[in-house]
Amino acid sequence: MTAAVDAPAVPLESSHRPELASTATSRDLKSAPRHRWFYFPHSYSYRLVNAILDHWQFPAGGVLADNFAGSGTTLLAARERGLAALGFDLSPLAVMVAKAKIAPYNERALDDGLSKILGCGSANSPQVPHRLSRAFTEAELKEINALLRPIRALRGAPRNFFLVALLCAMREFSRAVPDGGWFRWQQWPDRSEEIRDTFKRTVALMLDDVGVLNWPDGGRAARVRRADARKLPLGSSFVDGLITSPPYPNRHDYSRVFHIELLLLGAAESQVTKLRHRSIRSHVEAKPPPGHTRQLRQYKPTATLQAALKALPPNTDRRIRRLLRGYFEDIYLSLVEVARILRPGGRAAYVIGNVRYAGVMIPVDEITAELASQAGLDFDASWVMRLRGNAAQQMGRYGREPSRESVVLLSKATG
Repeated sequence: MTAAVDAPAVPLESSHRPELASTATSRDLKSAPRHRWFYFPHSYSYRLVNAILDHWQFPAGGVLADNFAGSGTTLLAARERGLAALGFDLSPLAVMVAKAKIAPYNERALDDGLSKILGCGSANSPQVPHRLSRAFTEAELKEINALLRPIRALRGAPRNFFLVALLCAMREFSRAVPDGGWFRWQQWPDRSEEIRDTFKRTVALMLDDVGVLNWPDGGRAARVRRADARKLPLGSSFVDGLITSPPYPNRHDYSRVFHIELLLLGAAESQVTKLRHRSIRSHVEAKPPPGHTRQLRQYKPTATLQAALKALPPNTDRRIRRLLRGYFEDIYLSLVEVARILRPGGRAAYVIGNVRYAGVMIPVDEITAELASQAGLDFDASWVMRLRGNAAQQMGRYGREPSRESVVLLSKATG
């Protein structure tokens, strides 16, 4: 693999895997049972998880983890293969969605839950954050609250099931439309009379999926909890493998993209801001994680990272340099945790996308492989799945330069 800046080439054993190009996207998730309930725009496919597990010849009794669980693609793919699965994410939205996807369901209990929800009458809208009152009309919020109150009264898996259904259905009505790393505001007339029917259609689709894909006996253990990938609440040498994709250092902030969903879940504006500050430093508003000074004493910016930072023009926004330095510190901290929780001989895969700032390509895959070595992991190989076009503003100023989207394959030594 050739370095994108004037720096010593990293001796990565890379192979081009164009047959995996479509698995780097969320395309498959749009129609797959349970996966389609709710997914993040930059998710990878369950087919990529299966390709990695097949390559590893992952044992049938193994435990698979995901330290950036997102909407639960890795966990659900593991569940479908009968594997034990453990997921972690800082976002309460991600944790709730992933829990809903991997849960076993009693279909009668879901039918009873739906009857209770639809049997409740309308209710006055409580005081809501400004962004919610801007995203929905007063009448729409009244209808949403009439569904939300009985859903919150439910317990366990049904509660998460119907919360996901409501959030998915409400996307059709929200005037805050996701657009890249933020959202844009749209305007249209009140549609409150459509909300209940849209919710029922969404639930019907999800119930069909439960009929197709379910684990009535519970199956192997599958759990997800809210936690920071830089400090996992998990014992050492606990898992056999890990497949994940940390946020790319592209300035996208998912607490902004999914701000409306977080507010509907009951988060206060201050809690969303706290989540934004605590998240991995892939965007400029995230802050250094507290309590990691000791672990970072062993960290050294790699030669490839230093060369990329040096290649940035002097007039580059200083926040970009800070973002990149912080991002790779956080990736290193996450890899230290991966090395700790993997059993000897265990495997890990990081799905990575390179980025470009001020015309300089940042080889995230190469830097991640170098940091894995610092963290105590062995680099096995890199699969280049596809070459993505750079952002329009970058292309207009600096020309087109495709950026790699890769799977960095790692392992923990047996000795």
